[in-house]
Amino acid sequence: MKNRPAVRCRLGLIGVLVLAAGSVIAIDAAKISSDAPGKVDFTRDVRPILANHCFKCHGPDEVARKGKLRLDVRDEAIKPAKSEEIPIVSGKPDKSELVDRVFTENEDDVMPPPATKKPLTSEQKDILKRWIAEGAEYKEHWSFVPPKQVKLPKVLDRAWPRNAIDHFVLA
Repeated sequence: MKNRPAVRCRLGLIGVLVLAAGSVIAIDAAKISSDAPGKVDFTRDVRPILANHCFKCHGPDEVARKGKLRLDVRDEAIKPAKSEEIPIVSGKPDKSELVDRVFTENEDDVMPPPATKKPLTSEQKDILKRWIAEGAEYKEHWSFVPPKQVKLPKVLDRAWPRNAIDHFVLA
């Protein structure tokens, strides 16, 4: 039993190294998946674009909101805006005003406006268009999603873990 703390430390270090390696792999996988054409993820791909380029004028701040358009809440984004146009028509980018405004060459209509000095890249425009074509699914921000209890991984040495985290480290 005297060796138990040393074993625990070694396995802890191994666990940390495995987790670190897994994080690097996950980051590389995320980059690969964003480079490859696949399903657009709202949280990973769309929300950052909207937050950086759109929410200042079309977000939660009612005083700063323009055109009676709110893009941070799905129910609001699919209703007609002040212009009577529907910003997001799920599955129909060709009928969505957001796509028209993002892709237009007309400086009076383009979004975001040139005065903001935050133009969208071609890739960002394509992501928004694909997202709408795929159904414009919104996901709640992770901070509003209640955590869920996960099952502990099965371990061979059931006497070794002293707490729930030990199950994950040992596994």
